[in-house]
Amino acid sequence: MRRGCRSLVFGLVLALAGCGFTGGGEDADTLRVAVTIPPRANWSPASDDALLMQRLGVTETLVDGAMDGTAQPGLAESWQRVTPTEWRFTLAEGVRFQSGEPVTAQAAAESINRVVHDPAPPRALRDTIKQADALDDRTLAVRTAAPDAILPQRLSAANTAVLAPAAIRPDGSVDPARGAGTGPFQVTGAESDQRVTLQRFDGYRDGPAKVARAEVRFVEDASARVNGLRSGEFDLIDKVPVSQLAEVRGDSELRVDAVNLPRTTALHLNTAGGPFADPRLRSAARAAIDRAGLVSGVLQGEGVAASRYFGPAVPWSEQHPPTAPDPVAAHREVAEITGGKPVPITIGTYPDRPELPALTTVVADELGRAGFTVRIVQEPAGSIEPRILSGELDAAVYSRNQLVDVPDAAAHLTSDFSCRGGFNLDHFCAPELDSLLAQLPEISDPARRTAVFRRADDLLAERIAGIPLVHEQQRFAYREAVSGVPADPLERDFLTKEVAPR
Repeated sequence: MRRGCRSLVFGLVLALAGCGFTGGGEDADTLRVAVTIPPRANWSPASDDALLMQRLGVTETLVDGAMDGTAQPGLAESWQRVTPTEWRFTLAEGVRFQSGEPVTAQAAAESINRVVHDPAPPRALRDTIKQADALDDRTLAVRTAAPDAILPQRLSAANTAVLAPAAIRPDGSVDPARGAGTGPFQVTGAESDQRVTLQRFDGYRDGPAKVARAEVRFVEDASARVNGLRSGEFDLIDKVPVSQLAEVRGDSELRVDAVNLPRTTALHLNTAGGPFADPRLRSAARAAIDRAGLVSGVLQGEGVAASRYFGPAVPWSEQHPPTAPDPVAAHREVAEITGGKPVPITIGTYPDRPELPALTTVVADELGRAGFTVRIVQEPAGSIEPRILSGELDAAVYSRNQLVDVPDAAAHLTSDFSCRGGFNLDHFCAPELDSLLAQLPEISDPARRTAVFRRADDLLAERIAGIPLVHEQQRFAYREAVSGVPADPLERDFLTKEVAPR
């Protein structure tokens, strides 16, 4: 930290010249941020917009989830299970919303019910919570449809953030600029999917943030984010693509941080129909792909080659290096199955994550040498997803974060790989896996749960329910004037009270 540029107690506005961000003058204490994903659902708490609100430091949840699957106090200071299907939460005393209203059990109940009764509830809560009710100002009862051993962890999902009654419009939608949350920053203006302006919430229960104001712009184009950082238009950006790391690292005024994520890019295969319903062709495809080569080549070493879905960011995962590719054996196996005829397949992907199209091109080339005739379809994620889920495509290169909503793998395994999974990109169904997952509602011991998760991960590899390719990293960059940006593997914390000028 430079002499004279230390932040004052509780982050009061810096008065010394040269201690601010890139704007200078009156705006020297405004942090300028560019993030990739804009709000897409008018800030609906049942949508991914809820995670954006949390990442911007606006909202908080009753419980904080940790990477090891444990639940930590948040807006609730304690909880207990009173029956197999009812939990009670005691809220911390004296907390207020940015609107000035007190945080009550009634506000928490309304926030939870609003989401679980939404026509499209998030996967962490779907078919789990039946009803939430306030017993008094600080006591909340949450009833589940069936016994649920990890309800506290579910209430760490960003969708369950406790929202101020004043911010709820008559139609049930959220106005984020009306003191919606309890976090270190409050929204002062929101311009559709273009930008959000934030101001420090001086009533934050853990002490005011060290940044007075922030302007957050939504910039989906990676080059525009990087160019804006280099020119001084932005102080902080997220999701730096591999292709532009060198130029950012080559600038002495910029810094790049990276963190391993519980996120895996895989070649998901339609195991229910088409060529990949044949496990022999799935085996041949797996043998054809050089997963270590994808990391060293396309990702320039920024990632980890995958042999299982759960990677090094997940504390309980067991790491197995992928087997070396054997394109000769893969070609021979395909030829034996088809009598020497090529196998036409269509692979879908999306450009929302810049590395995916490049990974798809290399994978398609390797499969081509093994005897597959590959056609690539590239569309935005929102367009390609229905085509994958309908079974129209034979395969897809797709990235999934396994713990983004709940720091417990049950929701992801159920959604993505169970016979009735709502986001089963592989159209995979194995009674053995469903039997494993059926045990989880009664298991609260973390060690026993992780044993089930490990066995499930092994089973997916044995049955070739898709081909995990690489475990990903999150890379964010900032100007030298910025400090305190958290490297959060759960991708929940970004603008926190600790972000500050040096």
